[in-house]
Amino acid sequence: MKHSNTPTNTTSSMVNVLCLDNDAMVLHSFKSLFGNDYNVFTATDPFDAYNIMQSENIHVVLSNLEMPSMSGTNFLQRMAQEFPKAQRILLAGNITAEAMLSAINQARVFRVITKPFNKEEMNETLQSAFKNYQEMADKENSIKRLEKQNAQFEFLLRQQMLS
Repeated sequence: MKHSNTPTNTTSSMVNVLCLDNDAMVLHSFKSLFGNDYNVFTATDPFDAYNIMQSENIHVVLSNLEMPSMSGTNFLQRMAQEFPKAQRILLAGNITAEAMLSAINQARVFRVITKPFNKEEMNETLQSAFKNYQEMADKENSIKRLEKQNAQFEFLLRQQMLS
């Protein structure tokens, strides 16, 4: 199973969640548990996950900590740089204090969740992460709107000064 680029549910108002794990069974379970409530995308490889991030508007991205080609922390760090609004969650079977600090300080993760995860806790985390995403998007839109208004005011002021 390379990746599934087709969301389980195609309701456009739903949250787009990408789950990256090298264990196809984990991805299947995640999709089974959350596919009715979220648009779930899955990938077994960081490069496939990156392609999904580029082609879809992913709100929340989860990554397994330990993978063969790249650590989950490194992947999420790259996502933080390129897709700063997307909320990042690290999944870990076992995590050291050093790995936890790296996830927080470098990948700026929203949460670290241990495996096996609790469905209710994961659902609450996904909802909270999406709320954070929306707040960041709202702030970004407000700034853009204010910048546009400011440019219009500056134009009007210049016009008044010329007349």
